[in-house]
Amino acid sequence: MTPDFSLRNAALLDLCAVMNIERSSFEPDIQETEAVFRRRIELFPEGFVLFTDSAGKTAGYLCSELWSDIPENPADFSVGHDISKMHRADGKILYISSFALLPEYRGCGNGARLFSTGLSFIKKRIQSVQSMVLLVNEQWTGAQRIYESYGFTRTAVLPDAFPHSAGIVMKFTPE
Repeated sequence: MTPDFSLRNAALLDLCAVMNIERSSFEPDIQETEAVFRRRIELFPEGFVLFTDSAGKTAGYLCSELWSDIPENPADFSVGHDISKMHRADGKILYISSFALLPEYRGCGNGARLFSTGLSFIKKRIQSVQSMVLLVNEQWTGAQRIYESYGFTRTAVLPDAFPHSAGIVMKFTPE
């Protein structure tokens, strides 16, 4: 049975749950720090969505930024980048900076469902979004399938985006 989830914007009180998801989802060398997530929540809470199961457990998150354009500097996509460098309140490009689910919620369609639901949640609140972009590790084929099923396509490869692997820039522009 597929669990029901509710969505809401993150608050600073959620940092412990967010860090638990981060540590269970990513290798230490590509984990964001609590300070990075704190800054993202403070600067753009509308773009930071939590997924909560019916028991009230935080199951995952999707965080984003608004950009005016897609940067040419690969460092702007890097782990630990400062949201205030690229984020613009009037930006038209939604950059999905991170998406993660606790392991027990993976592998049964929740990823695709929550990714889609999370983006819809953000787009209803930020109607200026004209396109979306993200960076995914070339080795994360499951994540790539989720993004492709939503309509994202590959636009560039950043050779050193992750330790020991390249990153794939993917973009989606709704019609």
